[in-house]
Amino acid sequence: MAVTPAAVRTATAGALRHWLLKPIGFNVNQCGFAPQSSTAYRHGVPRQHRLLGLAMRRRNPRVYRPLVDLSTMEERHIILRYRLDRATIHELCAQLEPALMSPIRQPTGIPPLVQVLSVLHFLASGSFQTTVAMSSGMSQPMFSKILSRVLSALMKLMRSYIIFPEEGDLPTVKGDFYALGHIPNIIGAIDGTHVALVPPKDDEQVYRNRKNYHSMNVQVVCLADQYISHVNAKFPGSVHDAYVMRNSSIPYVMEQLQRQRVWLIGDSGYPTLPWLLTPVRNPRTRAEERYNEAHGRTRRVIE
Repeated sequence: MAVTPAAVRTATAGALRHWLLKPIGFNVNQCGFAPQSSTAYRHGVPRQHRLLGLAMRRRNPRVYRPLVDLSTMEERHIILRYRLDRATIHELCAQLEPALMSPIRQPTGIPPLVQVLSVLHFLASGSFQTTVAMSSGMSQPMFSKILSRVLSALMKLMRSYIIFPEEGDLPTVKGDFYALGHIPNIIGAIDGTHVALVPPKDDEQVYRNRKNYHSMNVQVVCLADQYISHVNAKFPGSVHDAYVMRNSSIPYVMEQLQRQRVWLIGDSGYPTLPWLLTPVRNPRTRAEERYNEAHGRTRRVIE
C-alpha cells in the first residue's frame, strides 16, 4: 500500500502526542526515542509536560491603539505636522496600502494609515526615530522597520508622479511659466536644496557643505505650479549645484528638446547654456534690470 504524505503527517502527530502525554517511565521502545536524562526534569516539571504546555499556549493577538486620529485634527495642524493636506494623505495611503498590507512581514497589525502618518511626521520634522515612534504609539525598532517599508513603497510610486514634461505638455507648461514673469518658453525652474544628515565616519568631509553642516545636495526641477518634475539625490553636500546638474540626466533631456526652443531657469550658481537662463551679473542697462526682475518672478517657484 502506498504511503501518502497525509498518512505520514498523521502518524508523526500521533507519535508526538503519545510521547508528550505519556508519564515518565514509559517504554521508550514504543516511540523510538527518549528524553535526555539531563533535561528530563526542570524545576520539578517533566520535559514532555513543559513541551505540551508550550504547544498548547495560546498567544493573545496584539492590538494597536493609535495615538493620532486624523479625523479629529484641524487641516492647518495636519499640514503643519505632515506637510500634506488631509485628502492627499488619504490618497497616498490608498496607493501604498497594498504594499503595506502584504501578508509577508506584516508589522504586527499596525494600520497602513498609521504607518504612513508616522513616516510623514519623521520626514517633515527631521526628528529622531525614538521621538516619532513614541508619538505614534510604537517602539523604535518597529518604527525603523515601518520606515524602511514605507520608503520602499514610495520609491516604487516615484516614477508615476515625478515626470519631466513631454512634448505634448509643453504648450501648457510654457503658458503657466509665462504668466509668472512674461518670459516665454520656460518649462522648468532648477535649483539645489541641502538635506541634512549624519554622515558616514569615513567620508565625513565630503558631506560638509558651504554652510558648514553635513547634507546631501538634492537637485530639483519644478513646474510653475510647483509640481516636481525631476529629482537627483546622488551627490553629497560639498558638491556644487553646477556639477550636480552636469552629471544628471537634465543636459541630455534638454538637448533632445532643443528643436522646441525651450529653456530651464536657474540662479547665478549655474552657467548660462543654450537651454538654461540665468540672471545677468551686474546689470548695466534698464533692459537687463527688467530681465532680472522677470527672471526672479519666474524662478521664485523653486525657492
